Amino acid sequence: MAALPFITPGTSSPPYRPGYPRARYAWYVIAVLFVVTLLSQLDRQLPALLVKPLRKEFGSSDTAFSLLQGYAFAVFYTLAGLPLGRFVDRGNRRNLIFVGLLAWSAATALFALGQSYSQLLLARIGVGVGEAVLAPAAYSLIADLIEPHRRGRALAAYYVSIAVGSGASLLLGGWLLAAIPKEGLVVAGLGSLPAWRLAFLAAALPAVPLALVLLATVREPARQEDVLSRSADDQPGLGEFLRYMRDNAATFARVLSYPALLSVIGYGALAWAPALFDRAYGLPPSRSGVVLGLIVAAAGASGTLSSGLLSDRWVAQGKPAARFRVALTGVALFAVPSVLWPLMPNAELAFALLFLNVLGLGVAQSAAPASIQAVVPNRMRGRAIAVYLLLAGLLGIGLGPTSVALVTDYVFHADADLPYSLALTALPSTLLGLWLIASGLKPYERTRSALHGPLK
Repeated sequence: MAALPFITPGTSSPPYRPGYPRARYAWYVIAVLFVVTLLSQLDRQLPALLVKPLRKEFGSSDTAFSLLQGYAFAVFYTLAGLPLGRFVDRGNRRNLIFVGLLAWSAATALFALGQSYSQLLLARIGVGVGEAVLAPAAYSLIADLIEPHRRGRALAAYYVSIAVGSGASLLLGGWLLAAIPKEGLVVAGLGSLPAWRLAFLAAALPAVPLALVLLATVREPARQEDVLSRSADDQPGLGEFLRYMRDNAATFARVLSYPALLSVIGYGALAWAPALFDRAYGLPPSRSGVVLGLIVAAAGASGTLSSGLLSDRWVAQGKPAARFRVALTGVALFAVPSVLWPLMPNAELAFALLFLNVLGLGVAQSAAPASIQAVVPNRMRGRAIAVYLLLAGLLGIGLGPTSVALVTDYVFHADADLPYSLALTALPSTLLGLWLIASGLKPYERTRSALHGPLK
């Protein structure tokens, strides 16, 4: 018996398009990708809670620590993503995710066992290389599982995994720091391990069973093609991809770069928030980590889901540059809180403004994948997402934590001035990101119309 198409309540005809898999199976695959991405986020924020023990054990400065949190991961994560994006456009995406999952989890376990700063640095590089394939492959898979007019909410549902994973990372780390004695725990075959090492081992443990579930239950879907003028078998080379980017430079200079600038704010805040609450308000990471984890998970998930629903609604209403316009709404929410939250006179106000900051960033950042896919042909999506991640990684994951540390170490010369470093680095990124989005709406709509036809 043929599968019944998924029908939205209140519609008179199904939005199903032949060639897409059943809705139930499609959402199951998205759920598996959600869990895989959640796991990939567990080790992302753990170092933020461990500034003090890592600096003490390895004798590092804020700037040296920020390299572990930022560029050691980001440079290799983003550079490896470029060639892997080509494999995503041509190869079996499920298998690529399977290999990447095992690789980055092994590197996370090696970080937990590192005995020198150099070993920690190499392990973080390994995590970056392993995770590089995940986002391009996942976004490409979702585009071939979900019909275009539902893609905003599907991508948003998947994107929530980043917020939930980051929040779970902080919750897990905060709980372990509070629960494990200062002298650590004895682990069979490994001896006595402090809380920070146990936290990274815990983040690596679920990898093998999850990889087996992925391999056993997810199959590579047929590639769909939303552009009538392009054959589904057509696989453009690098030259054609670069020409397409050049011919639509006004659009891609904005839609690919604005997330990077906003990532400077987001990753800078998350990397240093536990240290700020410790230094400015006397809250140790074992206490602030739980609150921060709840804020990141709740505000990030709310912003992301709202972004997807708003994106699909504006597309249905025929608003010009609908998917890209959502990012402007997000910036309006976080522009002021992003600068003021670290300067509050007490921890309660700082937590409240940080919630608004994360909420707005969730709206704006999660608009990026759907915005990019709407202006890129199917067979270029892996590489387009890889370029987006390259910029977001180098500027956001890398420069976000490091820029704050550099300002603290070399401008203010005092750990206690961390609040001013956070505010000073957030302000220019906010203003430039706002300009990029506002000035990019018209060129974005021209590119979208050329690809899919004018709005009806």
